[in-house]
Amino acid sequence: MGLESDLLQARVEAEAIMLNLCTARRPGAEFTDPDGVVVTPLVDVFTGPCKVQTTVAQAASPTAGGHKYTVENLQLHFPARASLQTGDVVEIAQAVDVETGLPDLDIQGKVFRLVELARKTLRTANRWNVELVTA
Repeated sequence: MGLESDLLQARVEAEAIMLNLCTARRPGAEFTDPDGVVVTPLVDVFTGPCKVQTTVAQAASPTAGGHKYTVENLQLHFPARASLQTGDVVEIAQAVDVETGLPDLDIQGKVFRLVELARKTLRTANRWNVELVTA
């Protein structure tokens, strides 16, 4: 097997363990609604498999405006063909606990912001550093 076929096979294997279903959105063209309010709609740019992965064992706990937040630094893995951008917002539409077959409510419904693509040669997946902010 050559390098190209090995890489394609590795991408198939990486995608096979992306068990979550997600939708990525990005801001579309602004418009003014009939009430005079400027609206920026979110446009779907990707719907498909993904995987949530941890990167740091410790979450940050900043304080802003007298309120303490927990900021988790995670990664989302997407198929290598997914064309996403910094600032895109990704919602996990479906996540299943593989042991029980039940929805994984620790992940399902969560919304992440793409921060930085971990770039590399011969990547098997697009691995994005993301932020999840919870109060």
